[in-house]
Amino acid sequence: MKKYADEDIVQRLQSGDNRIVDETLYYLHGQVYAMVVRFVRKYKGTLADAEDNFQDSLIALYKLARQGKLQGNTNVEAYLYAINKNLWFKQLKKRKETLELPDDAHAIPVPEVALYSLLSEERKAAIEKLLAQLGESCHRLLVYYFYDRLKLKKIAQLMEYASEQVAKNKKSACMRQLKTLLSQHPHYKKNIT
Repeated sequence: MKKYADEDIVQRLQSGDNRIVDETLYYLHGQVYAMVVRFVRKYKGTLADAEDNFQDSLIALYKLARQGKLQGNTNVEAYLYAINKNLWFKQLKKRKETLELPDDAHAIPVPEVALYSLLSEERKAAIEKLLAQLGESCHRLLVYYFYDRLKLKKIAQLMEYASEQVAKNKKSACMRQLKTLLSQHPHYKKNIT
């Protein structure tokens, strides 16, 4: 099988040609799948768990590439493996499984957007509905801060605030508003945690 450079993989995932995208996903499957199976089975998972986890990870990677959030210099195979690890640990946490994590459990950071893209549609809808109730300004600020992981200085520029301190104060006010909404509507909390 032909070996693709990371830059080529990213470009191929961004291609509008479904055949090229499918070939690239198949290529990534061949490169990373066996490692994922070993990893998931090592940490209390079954072969079916590994397959599901891998499919979710491929979808997340594909979405990141399509959104332009993967750079050509990204080690795509390592990144895909890291997404798998993070998703599996998150799954174990949901199941309330306890295990001793390896030292490198979080060695390769994966942006929250990768994990956010895999939330259930119901959960996404609940989060969006909650954020919408905060108003446009708070909604944008919190998305920039928590999902896009932007620094307050950058948020101040994007939202045309006078300073980074103003952005920090607005974020605090928005978080208070969010906490109040959650206390008034406990059904949201059930859907988003």
